[in-house]
Amino acid sequence: MAKTHPWPRVTFLLGASLIALVIAARRLGWGTGDGDEGPALWLALLFIVGAVLLLAVLVRTAVLVRRRK
Repeated sequence: MAKTHPWPRVTFLLGASLIALVIAARRLGWGTGDGDEGPALWLALLFIVGAVLLLAVLVRTAVLVRRRK
């Protein structure tokens, strides 16, 4: 059995945690401006970093599945 690397699990958990943090912050009203302003830069960057981490795991999984076939 081949040894698996722990980085996909850690990356997935970190990315999902960042996105969950963004959702919680939005619900609590943190990082949102008054009126029609969009989210604060730090909140948007947390979401983007979380999405990129999840996308990296998704691409790695797709490549591994493609190689097995």
